[in-house]
Amino acid sequence: MDNIIRAKKSLGQNFLKDPYYLKKIVDVARLGPEDLVLEIGPGLGHLTRLLALQARKVLALEIDERLIPLLRQEFSMLHNVEIVHADANEYPYEILLDRWKVVANLPYNIATPIIQRLIVCRHKFATLTLMLQQEVAERLAALPGGREYGYLSVLVQLYAEPNIDFIVPPGAFTPKPEVTSAVITLKMRDHPAVKVLDEGFFVRVVKAAFSQRRKTLKNALKQLDVPVEKMAIVLDKTGIDLRRRAETLTVKEFGLLADHLSS
Repeated sequence: MDNIIRAKKSLGQNFLKDPYYLKKIVDVARLGPEDLVLEIGPGLGHLTRLLALQARKVLALEIDERLIPLLRQEFSMLHNVEIVHADANEYPYEILLDRWKVVANLPYNIATPIIQRLIVCRHKFATLTLMLQQEVAERLAALPGGREYGYLSVLVQLYAEPNIDFIVPPGAFTPKPEVTSAVITLKMRDHPAVKVLDEGFFVRVVKAAFSQRRKTLKNALKQLDVPVEKMAIVLDKTGIDLRRRAETLTVKEFGLLADHLSS
């Protein structure tokens, strides 16, 4: 199959073939014989083979119609592998039964929306082990105060514990990407890191705060149309100075701010 299929640039395909890094992904995913694995983007099936040896079932979502018949033929003798022709950005994750572990080599151009969809359906997943552009992985795990810390950092850390496992060089892929990659594991929390009154409003506050990150919170949050009198007592009620910028707030502080503004 390796010699038949060429990677499609339009789909952001870079096939991971290096056995050393393939094994490392399986190792950090910590799979057991009872685990259900959702693989996003099996590509040529190199990682799928290793996952199938460890897990009870592998459900592999592949968008590239050229690969579907080849993958189904490749794994026709394995009862625990199911190949599904689907777009990971549209797949109805809510229909999944039980709790799954996600393993994915995500195309760089659509990684963020897929992560957001997985977070929305977080109760279906125990862990997400993701191959990403290193810069994106660092953003997910970033702490307050740094340039990488942003909306996605807060959203992910509210619902998961991120850990960057290892770096993958361009030479491990075919074709070689122009950037370095990283594998990150997101361990889904049983409960959000911060209990907030309205999670939807919390997300709106965080998004607004980072939408104009060079501005102070006072200016960035004007788009929320919160009453002026409520904004005026933020410092007294929460201890948060609205002259600060979004990247200085912890997830807990965003929770305090959102609860005050929504109450």
